[in-house]
Amino acid sequence: MIVATAGHVDHGKTSLIKQLTGVDTDTLKEEKQRGLSINLGYAYLANDNKSIGFIDVPGHRRFINTMISGVSSINLALVAVAANEGLKPQTIEHLEILRLLDIKRYLIVLTHIDKTDTTQRKLVAKQVQKAIGLGTPVFEVDNMKGTGIDRLRDYLLTVAEEYSSNSKNGYFRLSIDRTFLLKGVGLTVTGTVMSGRVSEGENLVLLPHKKNVRVREIYSQNEKSRVSQIGERCALQISGIEKKDISRGDWLHGRFDILNSNRINVRLEISSYLNFTVKHLCPVKLYIGAKLISAKLYLLARKTDGFSLAAGSRVYAQIIIEGEVSCCKGDKFVLRDDSELVTLGGGSVLEPWAEYDPVFAENKRRYLEALELPTPLQTLTRLAIEGKCLVNLTHFELLQNLNKNDLETILKDEKLKKKIRLFSDANHTYLVSRENWDQCRHNIINCIKDYHKSHPDLPGADMDRLLVDLNKVPDKVLITTIVNELKDEKVLIQTNGYIGIPGFVPILLETESAAWQIVEQAMRAYDQQIPTFSNIQDDLSLEKMAVDLVLKKALKEGRVYKLGGNRVVLPDLLVQFADKIKQLVARKPRFLVSEVKSVLGLGRNSCIDLMEYFDQIGFTRRIGSERVINDSEVINRYRKIK
Repeated sequence: MIVATAGHVDHGKTSLIKQLTGVDTDTLKEEKQRGLSINLGYAYLANDNKSIGFIDVPGHRRFINTMISGVSSINLALVAVAANEGLKPQTIEHLEILRLLDIKRYLIVLTHIDKTDTTQRKLVAKQVQKAIGLGTPVFEVDNMKGTGIDRLRDYLLTVAEEYSSNSKNGYFRLSIDRTFLLKGVGLTVTGTVMSGRVSEGENLVLLPHKKNVRVREIYSQNEKSRVSQIGERCALQISGIEKKDISRGDWLHGRFDILNSNRINVRLEISSYLNFTVKHLCPVKLYIGAKLISAKLYLLARKTDGFSLAAGSRVYAQIIIEGEVSCCKGDKFVLRDDSELVTLGGGSVLEPWAEYDPVFAENKRRYLEALELPTPLQTLTRLAIEGKCLVNLTHFELLQNLNKNDLETILKDEKLKKKIRLFSDANHTYLVSRENWDQCRHNIINCIKDYHKSHPDLPGADMDRLLVDLNKVPDKVLITTIVNELKDEKVLIQTNGYIGIPGFVPILLETESAAWQIVEQAMRAYDQQIPTFSNIQDDLSLEKMAVDLVLKKALKEGRVYKLGGNRVVLPDLLVQFADKIKQLVARKPRFLVSEVKSVLGLGRNSCIDLMEYFDQIGFTRRIGSERVINDSEVINRYRKIK
């Protein structure tokens, strides 16, 4: 369990940690001299296999940035309030930051009880409980004499038993909050493990720099360990990188194909204490993990909800980052103004790799609403089953920081697996509801039938035409996959790029039919030769445009084939040429172009164009200056063309 202190300067946070653990977290000379914390301090408490990591944060307003980086990944906030002073402005700001970071569990510790009476303590306790929650436990302690410390320590150890997180969930993630060189040890980084686990000897990637490092030693909860897991403070001694290449807030990640981001879509809540409005595209400082970085606030729904946000507003927004960060869905953040003096708001990341969105359509809003649901299973159900969306599971894994086992467990859910269909395309796995899949199949078949009725002269629709006509199903990968399935089942056929119903025969219009008969007759007059476009135009004394139109349509429909730059040949003649080459191969398995030219009686250029076409379709294969038959079955599709 990770516990962080919160509260005003001089309210006894550091001395409280020292009483609980025996560790003085003020280690800097300046901290000792001034009597206040500047950096984050760390201490540990362990008993009977229960372990608590304490993060002591600065209370002075000048070090609020350090405080934010210390509380972004805690389980419990220990709010220290001096009984003789009560709530102070810095305490209130700390509480607001904790609320914006969605910290759920709090503990109130009244310090300096020796300086006040029982009545005053009760008044202060009620005051703090009103700010946090009426049911929040209250402990009274005297940091000088140690009064009340044992009771507080026992309570914390009891609460720690509840935090037995599943260390196998997700890939390892740690936001680096300190980096230093230890003599005889080497480069060491520290942070709180946000997810997963890491083992000694394991390789990790440093983000956003995308540099590989190796974990040589692990110290977890201040003890040497072979493993560190989610919810623990740890120090990792790493190799493969220099100290100068690491910045505070960089991440160590267990997944090597993870992406960086310069735009994130978030659920944002504006602080209820703000006395001015926050404008669209205003400069801000983003605190995420231990990182502090400049950014701009982009209001997604500004056209409907306005170009500014008042105190207490809750909206979907986009944060445009000056540089790159690493984050995952669910990561918490805080926004402060550009001068870093005022806390503007905070919230959680929904979409780590967002894109420029000038419209923010309703389907995008529904997508973010689904991402806001508590579990990946609920999100998938909302998107695929209720929203009838196609879900890219490969992208979803990255978004949610899921490993393969996590995803497989989700997909085995009894209610979900009965309603979904999985398929793959281009190294990505997709999920769609069975209802959506079946409806899409039905729509594709009907669309092709309708196209045959409206275009009886064509063998079918090409894929681009199909995508346009199926505008209610905009996912190209889904349509392409279903079309391929329908072709495998012989429900559809594809000829020369045209998708049609088996048995459908295109009917040429009367004028087109007459023109084609003239052109076809002219081509057959060449017998064993292969004419060019120009040959046919000259023979028929027709305008170039007229011949081009007839031949281009014949090419699309597979009634002729184009060789080289401008030669055209009929399918049955191609088959004749192929058969004669097969006869040649029976005598000589490897043959030259000159030998083909002699057998077929073709001119040199015609023969070269023909052989290059046969190479292209896979009928023949070139080996140096010779050729062999590569796949004799390829030519059979030309035999079926009437």
